Amino acid sequence: MKNNFLFLAGISVFMFVACEDDDHDHDSDCHECHIAYDNDTVQVDIGEFCGDDLANVEANGYTLTEDMMVGDVTIPAGLYTDIHCEEHGDHDH
Repeated sequence: MKNNFLFLAGISVFMFVACEDDDHDHDSDCHECHIAYDNDTVQVDIGEFCGDDLANVEANGYTLTEDMMVGDVTIPAGLYTDIHCEEHGDHDH
């Protein structure tokens, strides 16, 4: 009985560590992103995205919830699909 308990405890620890490493590796793929506004003449920084959030923002775009000023240009609130994420090769931007 004691051997079964030790075996199950060992397997549990191994699985916990293995899953934790997978999550860390997935989230370590982080990149700063920006909206390419007005044919990329104005770049609106939207922050850093990692893992699934990075894939989602590149595939589906980003919703700017309120108008934003960049220099003397007003970027209106709305959905923007032309998103560039620095040094990330999984997109065609």
